[in-house]
Amino acid sequence: MSSGTLTYHTGYNYGASLQAYALQTIIKRECGPNQIINFETLDFVHSREMLTKHPKRLKEVVKILTRIPYASALRKRQQLFDAFTDEQLDTTELCRTREEAIEVAKRFDCLVCGSDQIWNLGAPGDEYAANTLFFLDFPKGQRRVSYAASFGGWVKHAAEREDEFLPWVREFDAGSVREISGYEYLQSKGVDCCVNVDPTLLLDADDYRAIERKPANVPKKYVLLFGWSTNRDVISVTKKAGKFFGVPAINIVPPPRAIGSGIKRVLDIGPREFLYLVDHAEFVVTNSFHGTVFSSIFGKQYASIHGGTPDTRMKSVLDFLGLSDRLVTADGIDDSYFMGLSESDFDGMSSKLAELRKASIDYIRKNVR
Repeated sequence: MSSGTLTYHTGYNYGASLQAYALQTIIKRECGPNQIINFETLDFVHSREMLTKHPKRLKEVVKILTRIPYASALRKRQQLFDAFTDEQLDTTELCRTREEAIEVAKRFDCLVCGSDQIWNLGAPGDEYAANTLFFLDFPKGQRRVSYAASFGGWVKHAAEREDEFLPWVREFDAGSVREISGYEYLQSKGVDCCVNVDPTLLLDADDYRAIERKPANVPKKYVLLFGWSTNRDVISVTKKAGKFFGVPAINIVPPPRAIGSGIKRVLDIGPREFLYLVDHAEFVVTNSFHGTVFSSIFGKQYASIHGGTPDTRMKSVLDFLGLSDRLVTADGIDDSYFMGLSESDFDGMSSKLAELRKASIDYIRKNVR
């Protein structure tokens, strides 16, 4: 039996690359051969390049202008992502069109859709990523399974386009989504499904340490800033953490985010280098779901910053892991917060995380066949 996976596995995004790696690793470990169907339209590629060659939106022009001083490091970053895809992911030949991807899909006994926001057809600015192909909207010829597929916040508007995708969702032999909101929506439509964890939580720290790689030119000790929305709150907390621990802070997110923050950028960082930086940081400041997940997996001291309304994914995961005190506002962090940190904070996490993994891996073992 062989399976093929459709997901966002490229895009120069740490979460996308590593969730694809984790899901494929578990499927191979538990179910046998698996390949990621290497589906990438040119529009999607152009929208995700570090230095966009074909800008179509104002924000892409702004990105180009602010990134020119970092061009060399960003080219290296893109090369590191491409190398990760080539060396760490088992993919099919490249498919630039739906028709090519559908033809490749025919060779597999089982198709797996997931994870990430593959079922989000309305993310502002991400129209090049949205594609009904991720609902397998073509005649069924083999078993179909979703794993932790996500509608994202678009679930509130999904009913407006459900005639396009809901009949295809009903064709799935087993359904798994990532958020309660997606579960409740599908259940209300009579579609049976369950909730499973993000694939990055399926592997443990040693699995990731086996592929992490030390980047060049980073301090021996540092505070790591990682957040796609690097607003004033995360910048403020990063500076507080650097001052408290007496080490420099580094930011691995490209401009235009955090322009003028005064925090050093280190940008030639691929997925393997990202894992190393999280694993070896003195402290991590993030407002990213995957920044939160990997800090937890590695048992790092960290703060996951929110502006008053916590991200529901982060809140639910951290509540279950007993790490809800890591989800804080910038105003809630001062020296007393850092002084109260202890390695024992993670003592109860392992058994809870094992429980989460078991249910999700059992789902994969049962249904990917």
